[in-house]
Amino acid sequence: MSAVATILVVCAISIVSLIVLSAIDANQQTELTEYLDEVKLRYEEDGIDSILEELDLEPQTLWDRKESFERLNEHDAIFALFIDDELILGTELTLPASSDVRWQTLDFGSNQSFKLLTLTIQLDEQQLLSIAQPVSYEHEFTSSILVRFGIILSCILALSCFIYFLIAGGNSKKATQQIVARLSEIGQSPDTARLSVDSKIELHKDIVHATNEMLDQITFLHGRAKTMSVGIAHDLKTPLSRVANRLQCMRQDLGDNNAIDAHITRASEDLNAVITTFNNLVRLNSIESGKHKNNFIQINLSELITDLALSYQPVFEDSGRVLELSAVDNVYCFGDSDLLSQLICNLFENALEYSHSTANVWIRLQSHTGSALLQVGDDGPGISLQDQPHIFERFYRADVSRSKPGNGLGLSIVKAICDVHDAQLCLLPDQTGAVFNIEVPISN
Repeated sequence: MSAVATILVVCAISIVSLIVLSAIDANQQTELTEYLDEVKLRYEEDGIDSILEELDLEPQTLWDRKESFERLNEHDAIFALFIDDELILGTELTLPASSDVRWQTLDFGSNQSFKLLTLTIQLDEQQLLSIAQPVSYEHEFTSSILVRFGIILSCILALSCFIYFLIAGGNSKKATQQIVARLSEIGQSPDTARLSVDSKIELHKDIVHATNEMLDQITFLHGRAKTMSVGIAHDLKTPLSRVANRLQCMRQDLGDNNAIDAHITRASEDLNAVITTFNNLVRLNSIESGKHKNNFIQINLSELITDLALSYQPVFEDSGRVLELSAVDNVYCFGDSDLLSQLICNLFENALEYSHSTANVWIRLQSHTGSALLQVGDDGPGISLQDQPHIFERFYRADVSRSKPGNGLGLSIVKAICDVHDAQLCLLPDQTGAVFNIEVPISN
């Protein structure tokens, strides 16, 4: 009976999941239609300049295949504006033409494709505007959570079926009853309780081991979900509250153009902080998916590090700090240059944010047999012992009050980039400052 009940629960959750995702997709379709209607209205009132302003583009901006892929990969929409069938603005890709909003797939080869919401509108007799928009943040986030939840339920279903048939077979009835009874107790507190049974049968031991591993994974995912929820709530509450206050002040200052401009500027900054948080989440999920491995090429790590260090040295000097560079020549690895650049930039930004005002910061690259040692560090004040085990967790911030800018995703992205490159990342213990060591596999 328990197996049948579990199957019914899985089916019910699957149906609800499809309904939720369909509702999110339908909402995105409605928003895109309303957005393009507004664009067309602005065009009829102010001409082509209003299109450029709305899309935040320069005249005659064209994106080739690579640039279009990068925009979609960063979750930005792509556009194409035609005059008399001639492309004058936007992507050089051939977008699916559709006068009705619909979902279509754009294939880039190498198992890389994007599900896009497409729509084409006629601005006037000569001009045509097409847009292709990736699936929304809400769809990706909800889908990710539902997939993980489905995996957990599938494991529970498989375990329930196995136990059911084990009981039906009548083998080791007493031990099996102990397992079933204990599982019922564990259901009340799955984050802390674990399975145990008094049996010498290897099969029972394997069941106990597999069940406890599954419970550990459930606890980990549950903890991550709670951390993400709290992190998102904290990082959105402050900027959105400020935007609400700005709107209230704008109402009070109607007629004072200077005050209105100041309020709009501050509100835009707060909204950009919210957008940055979501962009980093999407970027992190994209990195963790491993799809960037398809673009790995041989990279001169020495040149990459040297170029980035030289470009950051003036920034450190302006802040009163010193950035020292020490890198051996001609160290090569297989990887994605954009990801490796982001890894180094995130560590630099971390040093700029958290080291003391006159800190010495360094980046070093040494070559060893089979690997290269990349080190980024500073001379203080370092990271407290209680914070060190958590610094690579999503949304974790040592600044509990969250008074400093940031979203707690910088080092999580560093960790994800290391993982996708099979590099070993660690924070060196017993150091005056924060010193990060990265062992990168090298290629000859």
